[in-house]
Amino acid sequence: MAIFSLYFHNQGVFMADNGRLQADPLFQGLARPTMILGVSFLFFVLNGAVSMISFINSQNFLVLFLVAPVIHMIGYLLCMHEPRAVELVALRGSRGYLSWNNILGYHHNTNSYDVL
Repeated sequence: MAIFSLYFHNQGVFMADNGRLQADPLFQGLARPTMILGVSFLFFVLNGAVSMISFINSQNFLVLFLVAPVIHMIGYLLCMHEPRAVELVALRGSRGYLSWNNILGYHHNTNSYDVL
């Protein structure tokens, strides 16, 4: 049993040479969201919806080949930095923003949107 634990302990490098933590590739693969062509699945679906709507509105098939790659490249650059960027924006939008009434202290520090 000691050989088994020694083998797996030597395989996983926890610290790099410069003293920083080094993440295990298996953990990185399991922690990332589902990616299609370098973008998250949610962004891929949103890209398809926006591209189809622009195609239907313009009635020109060439627009589909121009809009989809441009939106995809924006999403690719965004997902290169943070794979869950679209999910984070959706979460921020679902939580709402503070109203001026909350910031100024009116209505017992609650979000109230009535006219003062």
